[in-house]
Amino acid sequence: MKTVCVVGASLAGLLTARALRSQGYGGRLVVVGAEEHRPYDRPPLSKDFLKGAIGEADLALEGDAEHQDIEWRLGVAATGLDAIARRITLSDGTSLVADGIVIATGAAARTLPGTQALRGVHTLRTLDDARALRADLATARRLVVIG
Repeated sequence: MKTVCVVGASLAGLLTARALRSQGYGGRLVVVGAEEHRPYDRPPLSKDFLKGAIGEADLALEGDAEHQDIEWRLGVAATGLDAIARRITLSDGTSLVADGIVIATGAAARTLPGTQALRGVHTLRTLDDARALRADLATARRLVVIG
């Protein structure tokens, strides 16, 4: 295989890339993720990060010395897959052709219908979600948690 593409740049995508490299795969390895951030630990977002007990650097899942020769395509979502042609279409209008494709997209947060346009209503799934919520919590007088 010349190229493997991992769709999903969170923990599962990172672990897949690490496993490929540790098992001797030396070809082109591309990890695609809709978020602009490298993989980070999500559980602390709703706990220590919101409290301010840890910072963004503490969430990182990669060490400073870790180098896996991975091509990161961050801030661009996979929007289509042609399994026959092994082509992944990306939200920026480009596409990738790969000999091997791993889908590691994880879960998506569900939203309460009718709340999308309401100010102060947050979904907590990503680092950007946690940043916005933490900023609002600094001045909030009331809080309701659903879920």
